[in-house]
Amino acid sequence: MEPEYDPTLRETYRVWGREQVRYSDTDAQGHVNNVSYAAYLETGRTTLAQACGLPIGLHNGKHTVLARVEIDYRAEVHWPASLDLGSAVVKIGRSSVTVIQAIFHGDRCVAMGREVMVMVETATGQSTLIPDDVREKLLTIAGVAGLAKS
Repeated sequence: MEPEYDPTLRETYRVWGREQVRYSDTDAQGHVNNVSYAAYLETGRTTLAQACGLPIGLHNGKHTVLARVEIDYRAEVHWPASLDLGSAVVKIGRSSVTVIQAIFHGDRCVAMGREVMVMVETATGQSTLIPDDVREKLLTIAGVAGLAKS
């Protein structure tokens, strides 16, 4: 069971990244294109992964894959803009981690994401246990308040 949290509040997030909106991120309507939000969330996830020791790319025969992505768009953003990317862990399974994210323009939450990342053995392509030291970092560095060890 996941702890309770409000994904639209900055206080929910423990790990932060930053992005600058590029002119090329905009579309014909002059606002940031929906696909750009996926790239911003990727920056947030890789920031979280680096902080917690989740392998990015190949690392000791393991890597993480993105198994699920959900994005909720809440408000338009226009170029130029600076964005803050909040990320937090809400669930840790045997081999998976569920992450929530929010993109803030100033104090306004303009988009939210929810993703499931799975740790995989590179040689077999099969899911594998998240090591205890990584699990502990996920809880202490990135876990939302109330997230318990499972």
